[in-house]
Amino acid sequence: MAKRSLFEVIGRALNVPIASVSDASSPETLRRWDSLRHLDLMNTVEDEYDVRFSAADLAKARSVGEIRRLLHEKGIDAA
Repeated sequence: MAKRSLFEVIGRALNVPIASVSDASSPETLRRWDSLRHLDLMNTVEDEYDVRFSAADLAKARSVGEIRRLLHEKGIDAA
């Protein structure tokens, strides 16, 4: 089964339109991305891509582009 795109995963986790998600998206640009939803979002990303993030990774993941970079560091090409 094909993985969802990272934008789809983020959109679904935050309940926002996929079209509103870009690599520049962050808590500053998406109202629904608050501290509580950040944890839910990262859990969703972990589940979708079968990966685990450290606490330091979670703190670094302050934009979609940064989440993509963290996934890439773990050998995952998140389209």
